[in-house]
Amino acid sequence: MISQYEGTKLIESEFPQLTRLYKRSSLSTDIFKAVQRLLDFSKEAVLDYNLSLSQKCFSLAKHLYNQGDIIIRNAIEKSFITSFSTFFQKDELEKKRLKFFIPDDFYAIYLKELEHIPVPAKPVEIPEPDLFRDITVRLATCEDAVYAKQITDEMESSALSRGCGISKRSPSSIIKKMKEGKAVIALTSKNEWVGFSYIEVWQNREFVSNSGLIVSPAYRKCGIAKAIKEKIFDLSRQRFPNAKVFSITTGLAVMKMNAKLGFETVTFNEITKEKKFWEGCKSCVNYQTLKSKDCKNCFCTAMLFTPENLKTGEN
Repeated sequence: MISQYEGTKLIESEFPQLTRLYKRSSLSTDIFKAVQRLLDFSKEAVLDYNLSLSQKCFSLAKHLYNQGDIIIRNAIEKSFITSFSTFFQKDELEKKRLKFFIPDDFYAIYLKELEHIPVPAKPVEIPEPDLFRDITVRLATCEDAVYAKQITDEMESSALSRGCGISKRSPSSIIKKMKEGKAVIALTSKNEWVGFSYIEVWQNREFVSNSGLIVSPAYRKCGIAKAIKEKIFDLSRQRFPNAKVFSITTGLAVMKMNAKLGFETVTFNEITKEKKFWEGCKSCVNYQTLKSKDCKNCFCTAMLFTPENLKTGEN
């Protein structure tokens, strides 16, 4: 059985970065403080979509819970597990994300503890003002090719500023999507570019991806991305009604929009296995991580929409 002292030493040995993070030479012998610091670290891993690090954190917590003395178990139950209750004060997507990261048996312990935690009432949503009086979101055409360079430049700039995310696209590839009727664009009444997204078809129309969602910095956080997302999703469903629609992203905002459209969080094994799709990630800063995991995991989260006829087994 692991004692309190052994527990703190184990956390310190498994995660020496915690010592540097808290600018302390040791996590001391206080198991409650040690577990709390492990909690903070694991929560950041979940928020950063760092699957490997979060798995390591939860694996250690599970080991301590199963092998530790009564004080260690109490520390985990009251400090580690219940602190994640903040996820349950948010929307369904946050709950699904937490469920995806926490091991099933450990998640069951977590849910048991949550029974004693009151969940605050959901705040009343205030309707957004009419933000689209001067903006049109429509199907892109070949005439919109003049915006291709601006779109790809903003894609690259956005990816660099976040350190991850959208891989680099060429203007010619964007123009091709416009000509094929597989893209959506948002413009002002003065023909200023506002936003863009496109679709790709994979595995003989078995899958369709919603990709390249980008909004001009001047129009972010005002509902434009949501309008584009809904439009590109509708286009996907209209042109390929029997296809499964998927999206991979590191952005929580996109995940929330996907969830409202009926997407569910899935593993990479449940979306297209076509090599060409994953080759499109080569210019992403995280490509080596993806490659090292044989395209089965990365920093992106995969989400999938399955048409009702496929869910029910109808042809």
